Amino acid sequence: MTAESPIMYNLQSASPRQFIRVTCQLLLASWLVLAQFSGASGAAATPVLTGTTATGIRIEIYSDLDPLLINQIHTWYIRVLDANGAPLQAQMSISGGMPEHDHGMPTAPQITRQLDNGDYQLEGMRFHMPGLWQLLFELTINGAQETAVIDFRL
Repeated sequence: MTAESPIMYNLQSASPRQFIRVTCQLLLASWLVLAQFSGASGAAATPVLTGTTATGIRIEIYSDLDPLLINQIHTWYIRVLDANGAPLQAQMSISGGMPEHDHGMPTAPQITRQLDNGDYQLEGMRFHMPGLWQLLFELTINGAQETAVIDFRL
């Protein structure tokens, strides 16, 4: 071995136990890097909001900001599921506002990509004041139009 390859020298001279430990560490590090770039989100494990259409299609919203706070730009991860819990492909638009104040959203959040797990990444969410908020999800799934309204208070 040459002095330029100390890692190879260490692995070749390592005991079987050390070799297994280093191999596991490398596999774990590789998995973490892949998860970072494969569409895994930093969102909470449970949805912060949910809604259902008249035909039973479920919308689950996961947020990288939990709990939701005032005046914080954040990202949502939206999951669209059929009545049996299977993910659905959908085209969607999201609008909303505060019905008690008769104004819309302070930002124009946009779906920026679909993740490998089927979730949709929505960037630019911000709520600028406490009160009743209403979100309108207009979905197109296999050519059919679906609508879900989610009301919540901040």
